[in-house]
Amino acid sequence: MLGEKMTDSLFEAIENQIKRAQSNIYTALPAKVISFDGHTVQCQPMINRVLANGQEVSIPPLVDVPAQFPHAGGFCITVPITAGDEGLVIFSSRCIDGWFASGNVSKPLDNRINDLSDGFFIVGCNSVPNKIPDFYHDGLSMQTDDGSTHIRLTNGTIYIKGNIEHEGNMNQIGSYNQTDGNTNSSGTITAQDVKTNKGIDLNTHTHTDVKSGNEKTGAPT
Repeated sequence: MLGEKMTDSLFEAIENQIKRAQSNIYTALPAKVISFDGHTVQCQPMINRVLANGQEVSIPPLVDVPAQFPHAGGFCITVPITAGDEGLVIFSSRCIDGWFASGNVSKPLDNRINDLSDGFFIVGCNSVPNKIPDFYHDGLSMQTDDGSTHIRLTNGTIYIKGNIEHEGNMNQIGSYNQTDGNTNSSGTITAQDVKTNKGIDLNTHTHTDVKSGNEKTGAPT
């Protein structure tokens, strides 16, 4: 009986020690942005730590956390991260300091494992109060939160809503239709074939009532 109690006590001691060790290992935490410098964020973890005695303590802000954006092959997609934005911090299994400073293969400069010092910030993992209010379910969408300005891609069609400013040349294959508004140009408009809305060809049209001198011609035909 005494042996069983000692075994139970030993098992409980080992289990408690494992739990204490696990409490110092971090894999991922939701966080809120404090500031962003174009590469790293300072952010506040949004889950508090609970000590062995039950005491709840806040985790201090994390600094120099690299922000994740799609970036490869000389191209990137970015969003303007601002204070208050939510995201997820994932923690490297080993110290990232050597790689972070040099970009080269590096041995761990510290023996820490899954530590709060080695996070990467993934923006856009939101709580319910901060979810996207006007989510587009029918295709890919780049948009303002409220959907008032967007570029949306579905099978065979791209939808754009908002003003467009374009710098550079544009080549179009296919028809162009304009419903409302005017077209203005400060340069030269050249076209192979131009017709008015009444079907008059500006390249081959003729005029009626042609007269010499200062008289005006008749309407084009």
